[in-house]
Amino acid sequence: MMQIYLMDWLSLVLKLLHIIAGIAWIGASFYFNWLENKLDRLNNRDEIAGNLWAVHGGGFYHLEKYKKYPQTLPEPLHWFKWEAYVTWLSGISLLSVIYYFNASTYLLATNSSISALYGVGLSLLGLLLFWLIYDLLCKSKLVTKSAIFLAIIFIVIALFAYFYSNIFNPRAVYMQIGSMIGTVMVANVFFVIIPVQKKLVDACENSTEVSLELGKIGYLRSRHNNYFTLPVLFMMISGHYPTIYSGDYGWLILMAVIGILVMVRHYFNLRGVGKAKNSLIAIIVISTFALIYALAPSPIKMRDNSQEIVTIAEAQAIIEKHCVSCHAAKPANKAFAIAPNGIMLDTKEKIIAHKNQIYQQSVLSKAMPLINNTNMTDEERAKLGIWIEAN
Repeated sequence: MMQIYLMDWLSLVLKLLHIIAGIAWIGASFYFNWLENKLDRLNNRDEIAGNLWAVHGGGFYHLEKYKKYPQTLPEPLHWFKWEAYVTWLSGISLLSVIYYFNASTYLLATNSSISALYGVGLSLLGLLLFWLIYDLLCKSKLVTKSAIFLAIIFIVIALFAYFYSNIFNPRAVYMQIGSMIGTVMVANVFFVIIPVQKKLVDACENSTEVSLELGKIGYLRSRHNNYFTLPVLFMMISGHYPTIYSGDYGWLILMAVIGILVMVRHYFNLRGVGKAKNSLIAIIVISTFALIYALAPSPIKMRDNSQEIVTIAEAQAIIEKHCVSCHAAKPANKAFAIAPNGIMLDTKEKIIAHKNQIYQQSVLSKAMPLINNTNMTDEERAKLGIWIEAN
């Protein structure tokens, strides 16, 4: 019991740290991409590539970007790296605490034939393999052909999502793909962007020539991170919305959302340089509504089309059989010290109070029971739906 209690606290601390560090990292990424787009590249001294004036918080700011480097290295020189490192370290720790340490419950699919250890190994392998594939593509000539490069990356992610959808539970698939993309983002910072910046600093200190291509390499990886950001944010919060990830085609829905969010990011990048396309907004809006329509729940089907009446006693019996082992004042399931999200369903009054959540989680999305480890049938879900709709 104490171990479960302490693990809850560890999960809370890691989530908070992950969110704070992520905000700092993403905020810096958004700001510098915005800054790059807004630089005045016409009215500058010879050594300046662009400048920008801004007003914020009661003061004026003037920023300049050098074509190469300044004559003397300023002190202190601010680096942006620990935001990325802490985000990834806290994220991988959170993945371990929630999904790896309880792999049979949270990671693997229902009735999975593989062991928990094997599942964790496949997850970690995916983190490494996606980075290696992406990095190899970045070092090839394909990186100069943006449309082809993007299409290949999209297909690779789709293949990973489909593969993991066959061995992991739906929510874990989203977390896995998000972790893979997040790993690529932090690897870009650690292996490419920061080393490039160190070479620029060394060139400044030693007054040596530096290739303009060096800066372009770091900028390209930073730009890729910019496009990855919105999909990763979506996957961070997706676990709270089973309508999105549940079902046989959760991986396909994920790819549709990634595509839409990449278009959103592209629109704002184009807008930043004064090349916004209204047609792109139309595509984004139409795609979003099409996705919402596709995910709309189907009406509950009765076996004989008659008007069946389900009593509260029948609904309670189903809930006691499938839900109360976790959702009780004292859960029988050893994985929980308290009821998940504080939702208890061990009395009629509590069932009635939470009927909307039951409808969403167990009838519409079928996300609960978790990985359906109690084998709730479609007939039982339909009965719950009939009772809830009638009350």
